[in-house]
Parts: sequence; C-alpha cells; structure tokens
Amino acid sequence: MATEFKLLFEEKPDLEIDKFRATLPPSFRVGKRDDGIYVTIKSALAGDARCQYLIDRELDRHFFLTCVRIRAEMVHTKVTSSLTVKYRIHSSLPDDVRPQNWNYQLAIQLRLWSIANDSTEVMTKLILLFQIIELTYPLYKGYYPKYTNSAKAPHALTECKFIRHLVAHSGDVTKVDLKKYCAYLGIPAVMFDITDPHCCNIITSKVALMEEEAKKVIEKALYP
Repeated sequence: MATEFKLLFEEKPDLEIDKFRATLPPSFRVGKRDDGIYVTIKSALAGDARCQYLIDRELDRHFFLTCVRIRAEMVHTKVTSSLTVKYRIHSSLPDDVRPQNWNYQLAIQLRLWSIANDSTEVMTKLILLFQIIELTYPLYKGYYPKYTNSAKAPHALTECKFIRHLVAHSGDVTKVDLKKYCAYLGIPAVMFDITDPHCCNIITSKVALMEEEAKKVIEKALYP
C-alpha cells in the first residue's frame, strides 16, 4: 500500500528534485508528472493520515534550509463526502464595558488566544494555550499542586502543565509525577508521538481542558 501527495508551491515551483529526493527516507518516492511533482510514501493503508505528519516534517525541514514554502496535499483514490462544521458563538459587548486596564501579560495572552483559535495543529494549539496560563501562573512558583495518585485526575492546572510537557518535549518520561500521569491516561511513559493513533486521540481530547483553563486566566485579567 502507499499514500500519495502532490506538492503545492507558494510561488513558482523551485525544487532540485534529485537533491530533494536524496534528503528523504527510503520509503518516500519522488516523481515529476505533467501536472506537477508527487511524493509517494509506503504505508499500511492507502490515504494513511499519519503519512501527512511524516511528509510535513520533511517539508518543514526543507523550508528551514531553503525558505521555499511547499505544502503536501494528499491524493485520495476514493472520493467520500464529509461535512466539517466549525462555528463560533458570536456575542455583543457587555453593557458595562469600559476602557481596559492593560498589563504586560494580558496583551500577549489575547494575541496567543487569537493565534491558538486559528491553529488546526493540535500540538501548536496546546503549546500556545499553555503559554497563556504560564504568563499568569509561572512554573517556578507553587501554582501547580503536586500529583501523587495515578488513580485520580490531577488538579486542572497541573494537568495542563503535564499536557504541555508531553507535546513540547521528546523521548522517555523521566519525572515521577509525569510518569504517574501517563499511567492515569493509560499510555506509555514517553512524550507525545503523533504517529500513535491511541496517544493522538487522548491528547486531542485534552484541547477542551486547556482552552477552558486559558479562558479562565484571560477572563480574570479582563475583569479583575
């Protein structure tokens, strides 16, 4: 089986195909056709979503080295119809609204909230949301209750800290409290692996928690 991608360029295609091919893993095949350049990746099934991550990281590396922006669009052999609904609940300004009493953190937190809401990448969204929390509750202070019992959920702020650690770092988990949290989630004591569907589903389910806690932080600053 294989998963195929078409490369889309921000501007006029600018790619040394032979040199680009030499940078890729053996499971990647690069070919040029009349309508563009394609990359095919060996996979367990056709249209494997995990291959999107694999090619995106290669293109992120390529962008860093060359400043050429390339996007990989998956080629679907089967066409299915699906409807994705994304909505925001709009509201009017409060009746008692007044000029904001600004502080250094709040302006940054509101910008991070805006960027996080537009992000479709789970790891990026979680890191941005935790930055909002951390600006008000720095890690070096005692805002995050210790976690000792893996049979129970951590305090909300502590759980947000754990989630951020899992998505922002790599390798084995070494800290005792974070190991206990992994045991609570029922996942191996390793940092987040986006190619693991089970782990990915669990981490994705935590976005709502992080959004809720980040929103509390901003609301408290908006209406002290």
